[in-house]
Amino acid sequence: MAAERLRVSRLKVEREAGRVRVDVELAHDGRTTLGSAEAAEGERATVVAAAAATVSALNQFLPESWRLRCDVAVTQPIAQREAVIVQLQLRSEEVEERLVGSAVTDRIPEEAAVRAVLNAAERRTTPLLA
Repeated sequence: MAAERLRVSRLKVEREAGRVRVDVELAHDGRTTLGSAEAAEGERATVVAAAAATVSALNQFLPESWRLRCDVAVTQPIAQREAVIVQLQLRSEEVEERLVGSAVTDRIPEEAAVRAVLNAAERRTTPLLA
């Protein structure tokens, strides 16, 4: 039987006093984790915060010896739409890998950032999920 995929249970974006806070809740195999990130408000900063919050939530599922980090999260025009592209770094004591993912932005760039992180990380991290 195939392993259960990570699911996004909740995405919350709060804007206040020129700052943005993004909370991302992920679910896998009956467990949930919550990742949060803050940034100065702005479209690019919000996308970076959403990607960072997703990485934070995903790291809670990984064994202690493995860590993900978001190196880059950008929006890019593509075919008359916008896409979010992320570059992650997956590290352990013996391994360092770069992972790239993308997702088309429909209306909510933060949602696309979450999907882009999962697109980048899921295939490589699923076997590691605790």
